[in-house]
Amino acid sequence: MEHRQLPQVRVLPRQTCAAPDARHFVVDVLKGWGLLGVLDGAALVVTELVTNALGHTETPSVRVIVRRMPSEAVRVIVIDKHPDLWPVRRSAGPFDCGGRGLAVVDAVTKSWGCTRLPWEKYVWADLEVPEDA
Repeated sequence: MEHRQLPQVRVLPRQTCAAPDARHFVVDVLKGWGLLGVLDGAALVVTELVTNALGHTETPSVRVIVRRMPSEAVRVIVIDKHPDLWPVRRSAGPFDCGGRGLAVVDAVTKSWGCTRLPWEKYVWADLEVPEDA
C-alpha cells in the first residue's frame, strides 16, 4: 500500500522544552494522519531520542522527522550535529536513575538504529502501524 503523507520536519533548539516540543509535534503529525495506534509509542520514542541527543552531545539543535514508510511503519528520526557519538544501550540497575531509554525504545519499536553522515548523525526508530489504522 502506498502512503502519500509527506515527511514532516521540525527543528528544535537546545532548550529544556525540546523533548516535550518534539513529543507534541510527533503526536500532532500522527493525529493528522489518523494513526492513533502508534501515538503512545512514537511519543515515548521521540522523547527518549531527543533527550539522549541533547544530554549526550553539545548539539545546538535537533531535527525531528516523522515519515510514513512503505512497509506499514512510521519512522521517527532525530538528527543531531555530533556524528561520532553513537547511542549505546546500557544495562541499568534497579536503583539507577537513568540508562533505560534505549531499552524502552527497543521494546516499543519494530527496529531502530543510527546512521552517521560526515557532519551529523540520525537515530531512527520504526513503529509498526496496527492493521486497523
